[in-house]
Amino acid sequence: MIRMILLAAVLVVLGGCSSWHNPNIVDQDEAKKILARDTDFCNRMTGQQVPIKAETDDAPPEPTTYEAEFSEDYASAVTFDQCMQKRGWVKD
Repeated sequence: MIRMILLAAVLVVLGGCSSWHNPNIVDQDEAKKILARDTDFCNRMTGQQVPIKAETDDAPPEPTTYEAEFSEDYASAVTFDQCMQKRGWVKD
């Protein structure tokens, strides 16, 4: 759960104030539903593909540096953006 909150916070910070839209969806109510579904999907995929910190099953987390944390955050944001773009979404 903490991973998802951290990931969401990172994506908000790195994503800035831009918003997503899908030019293939005309109905805005439907677009909001699909956006929520796709955002959830891409958050889950990003969490699976980009490890947060150096956590393993039962081992304690390894110490990280600012650079390592930034690179993880950047990788998460890039992976999320790529997932959304593959699903037809474009940033404003």
